[in-house]
Amino acid sequence: MTSLRVATVQFELRAEPSFESFAGHLTSVVEQAVADDAELVVLPELVTTGLLASHPDATSLGPDDVAEAYREVFPPLTEPFRELVQALATRMRTTVLGGSHFRRCDDGTLRNTAYLAHLDGRVEQQDKLHLTPQEQAMGLTPGDDVLVTTVGPVPAAVQICADIEFPEINRLLARRGVELLLCPSLTWNTRGAHRVRYGAHARAMENQLYVVTSPLVGSSGLPAGRAIHGTGCAMVTGPIDRRSGLDDGVVAAHPDTRTEGMVVADLDFDLIAESRADPEPPGLSNIRLDLYERFAASLEHRVP
Repeated sequence: MTSLRVATVQFELRAEPSFESFAGHLTSVVEQAVADDAELVVLPELVTTGLLASHPDATSLGPDDVAEAYREVFPPLTEPFRELVQALATRMRTTVLGGSHFRRCDDGTLRNTAYLAHLDGRVEQQDKLHLTPQEQAMGLTPGDDVLVTTVGPVPAAVQICADIEFPEINRLLARRGVELLLCPSLTWNTRGAHRVRYGAHARAMENQLYVVTSPLVGSSGLPAGRAIHGTGCAMVTGPIDRRSGLDDGVVAAHPDTRTEGMVVADLDFDLIAESRADPEPPGLSNIRLDLYERFAASLEHRVP
């Protein structure tokens, strides 16, 4: 049997006054997952957000100061964060998706980047592909490359938060053989959390794969006057069909407590193979590429 034991974390957004404080928090969470025999640990989007509290004038930051504060605080911490995730993976002998982090590239652009650290020390990365209006206003640049990798024996990819709400790339990933999507997220309200939740369900159902979501939850109290709040719950979704035996597609889900916690799930990828070989609609073998291609061509020739 091809299987993978996954721990997905709803990580608490705390005021982290130093990188050492944050590193201790992150390490304790990964240690807890490893104690539960997790082979993969998934952490949320912008997991380093609590380090906004390390800004020299953190207590006086207002909503209008956040964009500049992000540029000051987070890019210099990119390499220490990457090294932390790498060290946790190699020392604890588990694969770690270190959520994502606000970084500055060599060309000066700002990106929202997820780091996937493997047991052998390799660290792969995926930039967020679909930026929110807030990210666009902060001057971030979307990614143009899509990582297809493996976690253990399983073909996998990373889709950061809003990326899971867009079906196009995810369908292409499934057609490339991907069976596991990792979705770190940060949503500020219930609407956003539901968009990620329903997007994960839809991508798992239509592509016959597993989607693992990990949200940032709670609040550090910053910035003053309009503090960032994270919401959502850690969850694993899968196909909704007779092979999986899941009538609602939920493999595992943490209660929506808005506090730190994790769920651990044993994912059976033989079920994915069986589901794809003999699917109930919708399924990958039921798609009609000939129809889609003809329809797309007709749209190209339509006069606006």
